[in-house]
Amino acid sequence: MSGWLFMRDSFRLRGTPGVVVAGFGKDDVYPRLQEFTVGGVIENRLRYRLQRHLRIGIDASASILPFAQSEVVAGLIDGMDPGMESLLKKFHDEVFANYPVVLLDHIPNLSDSAKADALRKAKAASGQILKKFREEFEHFRRKTLIDPIVATVDILPKDELAAMAEALVSLTSFKRRFSLDAETVGGPVDVAVLSKGDGFVWIKRKHYFKVELNPHFLTNYFESR
Repeated sequence: MSGWLFMRDSFRLRGTPGVVVAGFGKDDVYPRLQEFTVGGVIENRLRYRLQRHLRIGIDASASILPFAQSEVVAGLIDGMDPGMESLLKKFHDEVFANYPVVLLDHIPNLSDSAKADALRKAKAASGQILKKFREEFEHFRRKTLIDPIVATVDILPKDELAAMAEALVSLTSFKRRFSLDAETVGGPVDVAVLSKGDGFVWIKRKHYFKVELNPHFLTNYFESR
């Protein structure tokens, strides 16, 4: 028990595997999704943590959620690579925090009290400017990039939803293929559509053999069902 209590919330290792569960509950009209991080078994208990939960409904009628190597899809939808966005935020924080200090250091003949008062006011104004900039930036990004794509997803038919999902995964694989990063997304893409009426339907499914050369496989598969 002590080992479980000590390790149950520790998920610090990079490359921790994850599990995504999506579907319709018995009384659900719209789908829901839960993403878990899994960290092995301690004292016969599975270690996991809920990372994200999404339920489609009135408040969220559509969504695009990338998993695993998600930065390519996130960059396409959000208009900026997540790593670059994080770097810019850090840079802006440092600039707006340090600029008032640098500015006042170049103003001569200021008493210590006047300098302290001016620095306090300058930092407050600097913080407000940065906050306003980020609000306007986020509003522009959501209005011109995110919302139009999500609105399109909301009305796409099932076959085009499947094609869109495949394209996003293939785009990630294409970028990884020409970079030095480890590629966890690649090869032929399995595509399926899950709906309330039709259930789970394969659109594309890869096999370790050529299906056309092994027709008995499909025959045996459907007979067993």
